[in-house]
Amino acid sequence: MDDIKISVVIPVYNASATLMPCLEAIYSSSCIPFEVIAVDDCSSDNSIELASAYTDKIIELEGGPFGPAYARNRGVNKAQGDIVLFIDCDVVVHPDTIQKVKQTFDSDPEMDATFGSYDDTPSEGEFLSQYKNLIHHFVHQGAQEDGGTFWAGCGAIKRGVFLDMGGFDEERYARPSIEDIELGYRLNASGSKIYVNKAVQVKHLKRWSLSSWLKTDIFSRAIPWTALIFQARDLPDDLNLGISQRYSAFLLIVWMLAVLLTFDFNLMLLLPLFWFLCLLVLSKCNPQNGVQFFHINRVEGVMIGLIFLGLFGAAYYLNEYLFLLPLSWVFITTLAGVLVPSGSTGYKSVLFALIVVGFFFGFGALLAGSSIWLAVFSLILLLIILVLNKQLFGFFTRKRGLFFVAATIPFQLTYYIYSMAAFVVGGGVYLLNTQLNKHKLNEDKK
Repeated sequence: MDDIKISVVIPVYNASATLMPCLEAIYSSSCIPFEVIAVDDCSSDNSIELASAYTDKIIELEGGPFGPAYARNRGVNKAQGDIVLFIDCDVVVHPDTIQKVKQTFDSDPEMDATFGSYDDTPSEGEFLSQYKNLIHHFVHQGAQEDGGTFWAGCGAIKRGVFLDMGGFDEERYARPSIEDIELGYRLNASGSKIYVNKAVQVKHLKRWSLSSWLKTDIFSRAIPWTALIFQARDLPDDLNLGISQRYSAFLLIVWMLAVLLTFDFNLMLLLPLFWFLCLLVLSKCNPQNGVQFFHINRVEGVMIGLIFLGLFGAAYYLNEYLFLLPLSWVFITTLAGVLVPSGSTGYKSVLFALIVVGFFFGFGALLAGSSIWLAVFSLILLLIILVLNKQLFGFFTRKRGLFFVAATIPFQLTYYIYSMAAFVVGGGVYLLNTQLNKHKLNEDKK
């Protein structure tokens, strides 16, 4: 397949902030694609004008937005290449990304699809954006090369195979979700050959917030993915579904039951609020030089202030004086980050470390104040989870250091908690849909 032609398809929706770097990188590649097709999904910004300066074809959808599954399908219908390479509009390819995709198909004519990963140098410096992109890189880099699914952020597929499979399920996934994973399941079930090419990497430009992280991970990924797992009756030990992650989620459920069994009202009130404060503050930290330490809008600032005020008032009223010390520590360091936004990287790194340490002291004080045995039990379970995920935390340590690792712990624990909850909800959604479909079939037969 030396004369292989690659069509790049980019779904676009209000992407004015990232589309130009995305397109410029594609046309600066060592291997220029045969054509670049942008599918505008009824954007309300100037994405169309930006795309018109670069792309070979622009497809303007009307009456939507319809979601990336629909947009990509329309792009493939207009493509003329042998291979369709899907690139998200907030992604920047490396100079050799497209060349390596081409080499994958050149080296194996039986290959049907391939996909890569984000790189380990995210452009956004805020902690949550760093954490989300780095963990995606780690998961994909640790995946089995014989892929059991597909990823459309930077994934390529033979156009004929894509059309034979019916493309992405645009009716089931009318908004950004797991349409690429679902296609991968169908490809795998049909016997198609999928290769996870770990040398194919791209840079992600997305800035994550706490709300977008939780909303996307829970409602757009975890719950629908669970329903898909039940439907396919396939729970692979790969990507986000590894054995270590399953055990970690189970241990978190055990820990939550232990907390509930203490029946300590003070702990039940203060712990969730302090946990949320931890996630909110850390998600906004940016230790990079030349930028604000906290990127907080007015609503977030008011929310953080009210949570601090509520925690101080509740802790004083409930006589949780041991908790007041680390809470004051976190408040002072957070205030320092807000009032002194600029400074050297070293100064910001120290401030970030102090905030992280303050939160861990706070959790320790809450647990020890409730029950010393609960505190010891919590520490043991945490150590077990760290051991189960030693490769992940080792990766974080090598890339960003120990304090970054410490800051990832509450986020990773939160991920395990909502993953387990989403598994239950997703299973319920699947069972409900199954019953509704059976009822519909019975009605049709009458």
